[in-house]
Amino acid sequence: MKYQPKRSRKQWLEGAPEYVLAVYDYGDKTVDRYTVLFGGSLWEPSMGRNVQFLGMSGSPTHPQGFSQWGEMPAWNRKALGRHIKWNDLPENIKQHVISRATE
Repeated sequence: MKYQPKRSRKQWLEGAPEYVLAVYDYGDKTVDRYTVLFGGSLWEPSMGRNVQFLGMSGSPTHPQGFSQWGEMPAWNRKALGRHIKWNDLPENIKQHVISRATE
């Protein structure tokens, strides 16, 4: 049986690109406030049971901002903060995610 990471339910990802699996907000407690998990067309079987993620601050394109790709086990989502809707992300974060994923 082939593994494919699960995507959040439809109501969480309304308007999100197909490659977005889930969105999390850790609040202002850490530099990587927002985390977006990737799958869909960006997921490779060679990743096994891992997913790619993009962790970023509230101003990722600012000179003092933060934005970094990573990889993590797909089951380890609780460590990412509160599960939020794609549409709850600020517009600058949505645009940043799309820009980084399609570079």
